[in-house]
Amino acid sequence: MYFKLNQLAMVSLLSVGVVGTASANVYIDHQNIHQGSVLTAKSDLTSDQMQNPKVVWKDEKGVIIGTGKQLSVTPDILGNSQNVMACMSYINPEDQASNIECSSALPLEVQTFIGDPRIHETVVSELTVGKFIAPTESVTLSFKVTDADNPDGADKPLTDDQIDSATYTWFIGGEKVHETDIKTEKTFVIPETYGTPAKPVTPDLKLDVFVTVMPTSDVGSGSGRGKGEFDISENYPGGNIAGNYYRPMLASETMYDEDTKNIVNTDEHGVATDEVDAGPSDSIYGFAAIPHSQAVIECDSRVPKLRLADNATDFAAFLNANTSEGGLTVDWPYDVRYFWTNTEDNSDELAEYYGYFMGVAYLTVDEQFKALGQDPDSLALVVCEDIPEEAK
Repeated sequence: MYFKLNQLAMVSLLSVGVVGTASANVYIDHQNIHQGSVLTAKSDLTSDQMQNPKVVWKDEKGVIIGTGKQLSVTPDILGNSQNVMACMSYINPEDQASNIECSSALPLEVQTFIGDPRIHETVVSELTVGKFIAPTESVTLSFKVTDADNPDGADKPLTDDQIDSATYTWFIGGEKVHETDIKTEKTFVIPETYGTPAKPVTPDLKLDVFVTVMPTSDVGSGSGRGKGEFDISENYPGGNIAGNYYRPMLASETMYDEDTKNIVNTDEHGVATDEVDAGPSDSIYGFAAIPHSQAVIECDSRVPKLRLADNATDFAAFLNANTSEGGLTVDWPYDVRYFWTNTEDNSDELAEYYGYFMGVAYLTVDEQFKALGQDPDSLALVVCEDIPEEAK
């Protein structure tokens, strides 16, 4: 379901930025709204028509209730907001003018199960497909199913035994790549090509997964359907995941419009090279080196949502423990640029005045990683991490 912006409606967000004249629509993609459902901000503009898009979510009071392309409807949002609006800031590449556009207000019309006309609705929520989605990677589907007719409680998730049948349909770039009605077949290997004729699976594409379930008659009385949309990344031979950290983002995976200076090219072992990344088919990998503010936005805008490596001390210790023979990060590009973190540099008044953040760098003299203050406009690599439950 799409909730679209009125054509040409330009809304200035909190009086920040310059309102442009582009006529693109911003809209909210969603299914039935309930606690735990996910709203996705989308635009009719292509990636070539907008640079550095940033999304915030606000309610009817103008309160910012979320950031990033997706918003999870939490009990706090339902209890304090009556409607929600997605606002997108972006740069028009033709004239470099800034634009802020907002969707129409989406009413959060959610009734309790008592008296709800959808009282028999089966709800599929919290749909995920693993930590890293890239060609040849195996991902596993996970989701929660609830039903108002469940005698154990409307909010208690159903077990696999309480689901009579299920269908899982996987799409890449809008084209079906896999479908199964085997309830237990939740694992899928992301293909290297999709469609007819075959096209390469690249980071500019999305993975969409649709789940349809039918509960057993003793716990439900109707089918439920859920959808998840996820970012696709490139598969890096040097390792994509290390603990709770994700390998540095490639330039092809960011929303940032990188110049040559913003790209650090390496081989599959993270060793710098003068060769240029020509795409997923070669063995050269162009890592994005960008300012701190954009690094924060890149992690925040991932689907599912991540955050920039948060604690510089912890991250440096992790790299020191894992960047040796057989370690998880030994083939990351660790000695070509700093890694950004979200730790502020409070070492002295000048660092605070200039708004420095801690970057983690490998010091060849000491042969170890250390956290050092960096100007936020420095160009460093972007490592995102999982967001702990208590921080969500």
